[in-house]
Amino acid sequence: MNWPTAKELAGLPGMPSTERGVQLLAKRENWAGRKRSGSKALEYNPASLPAATRTALLDAAILALPETLCSLPEIKKTTALALADSLPAPASLAKWQRDTMDARLQILAVVEQLAGKSTLNKAIDRVIAQAKNELLPPHIQALIPVANARFGCDNGQRTLSRRTLFRWRELRAIGTTALAPVEKQKAEIPAWAPFFLGCYQKPQKPSVPMALEELALLLPEQIAMPSAAQARRLLGKMSKVDRERGRRSDKELRAILPCRRRDTSDLVPLEVTLCDGHSFKAQIAHPVHGRPFHPEVCAVIDAATRCVIGWSAGLAESAQTVADALRHAIQISPGNERGGIPAIFYTDPGSGNKAKVNADPAFGRYARLGITFKTGIVGNSQARGLVERMQSTLWVRAAKRLQTYTGTGMDSSVQHKTSRLLLSDIRKTGKSKLLPSWPQFLDLCQQAVDHYNDTPHSSLPKITDQSGKRRHLTPNEMYDSFLARGWCPDTCTPGELDDLFRPRVQVATRRGEVRLFGNTYFNSNLKHHAGEQVFVEYEPQNGQFVYVRELNEKLICKAEFDGNRSRMFAVSATEVAIEKRAEGRRKRLENQLEEVEAERRGLVEIAPSPQQIEAARALAVTSMAEPVASFDPGDNPVKRHRVWVALCEKRDTGHPLSADESAFISRYTGSEECKIMMDFHADFDQADQAI
Repeated sequence: MNWPTAKELAGLPGMPSTERGVQLLAKRENWAGRKRSGSKALEYNPASLPAATRTALLDAAILALPETLCSLPEIKKTTALALADSLPAPASLAKWQRDTMDARLQILAVVEQLAGKSTLNKAIDRVIAQAKNELLPPHIQALIPVANARFGCDNGQRTLSRRTLFRWRELRAIGTTALAPVEKQKAEIPAWAPFFLGCYQKPQKPSVPMALEELALLLPEQIAMPSAAQARRLLGKMSKVDRERGRRSDKELRAILPCRRRDTSDLVPLEVTLCDGHSFKAQIAHPVHGRPFHPEVCAVIDAATRCVIGWSAGLAESAQTVADALRHAIQISPGNERGGIPAIFYTDPGSGNKAKVNADPAFGRYARLGITFKTGIVGNSQARGLVERMQSTLWVRAAKRLQTYTGTGMDSSVQHKTSRLLLSDIRKTGKSKLLPSWPQFLDLCQQAVDHYNDTPHSSLPKITDQSGKRRHLTPNEMYDSFLARGWCPDTCTPGELDDLFRPRVQVATRRGEVRLFGNTYFNSNLKHHAGEQVFVEYEPQNGQFVYVRELNEKLICKAEFDGNRSRMFAVSATEVAIEKRAEGRRKRLENQLEEVEAERRGLVEIAPSPQQIEAARALAVTSMAEPVASFDPGDNPVKRHRVWVALCEKRDTGHPLSADESAFISRYTGSEECKIMMDFHADFDQADQAI
């Protein structure tokens, strides 16, 4: 404790009010004193002062404490060093533990500071008394409830005690984090918890009341049934991952699990490209029959620049749609200056991407182009987030520009109304103004791709444009920056591209012939390769010829269609695919028809109630009383043909026909118009089934 001077003692309890009076009292009582360093004044030993004066000096020292106190050096004890290794690290403490530790350190710092002006016991007693009477400085008094860590037990009325302060000093001697309270052991998991979680963690995502209803039927009798509050409290204590496990599939659960962010900053264009197909979320007029359908769009995006360098559209997901997108990405033309042969082609493991015509290691398009083909894990679309995110930015945004949008967010009532209008227009005229045509759809796709490539991308570096505004680079600008630095893509000529993208299969020659899709192709040069395995390259839209190559890629000949005994005309690969797809759709329609017939037969077997019989009788009487409308077959060939088909079905099922209806059937059957319409509908149905 600092030794005070007569001037500092004047006016304190037990002291005269003047400096001279203090000096005379000190001389009279013979206080121990010394000359203050750097001054002529005498300072006196606090031990010589009266008790009331010493107490006043301690109170003044407490009031003079600063707002922020630094912890004093730890008291080193040999016995405490052995326990320091078991202390928790400061970073591992929770906030409430860290706050309690800091509050205790500051209170101990107050005690240590006062102990320097008197003894330790007196300093502790004085701090306890001041804390009890709430006479400590406000910032120190507010730390006492935090240091006691008895939240909610005594409404913050607990103060300090000698035992507590000495215990804190002993803990501080072990280590600073020893002052942090130990977290209470978590309560044991209740016995009903596993049974409840088994009812709650289901993919149907039942609510807590539904899970409790099922739990009441499964819970053993010796286990008490929990309340809804207890069940919710259990779920609240679980992490979101543990709580959602079972309610979400592994794929959905990955959305809340830690992820790996892939860096593309060290890539150059075409080093890694990603490709993904997407079912367009708006209805388009089918190019063959004009009915509404959802086309398949496919885009190739460059990872380094986020630039969409190629895209295609098809009637359905197929290997040809993927090949068209890749071809568009490779081909460089006046309208498509950005592209080239990629080093890595990364896709999902879809059937179109992995088709042999594309992915076969010997004769697939990827291998012939020198492209390394990589696929992701099934169900792990998060790993392809770069291209998956592009779908909503590019294709979904384009689909939302159309009235026929059917994706997420579309108003259900408006969507239903639009669908009914489409069906009504198609029944009347065979087309609808609401449906974009196929050329209009392709123009929309190109506009969407151009807009995407010219829009600043948040994952690309920032620049200051000509207007002085800070923004991200666009994909086109990022791609052009590599070209400006001297980077050049790997390309090929249009002739090479046609040759490389012509699909091929490996077959054996026989007597100068090769067989493909049931067709026989002949060339006399093949007689020197009898029995050998060769590559046969074909044009998907033309079955009149094929190219035959040796396995080392050397061209042998161009074999012409000849001697195909299975058909009168050559069958192209496209026609084979159409027939295969039509057969699959035919089977699905037959299954649906069987279900309809089964439902109809089931309804007939149900015995009607007396009320239903009376209602049917009244309806029959009413309908008989109404005048019969005159028969009108229509004023256009399409309508007349539909009426003729309906009347024939009515006659074949045993229903009576009117005289006008019978005359119309006799007159229309065998007419030239009937023959033309039957041929037209035969071709129409075949094209429809092919889709």
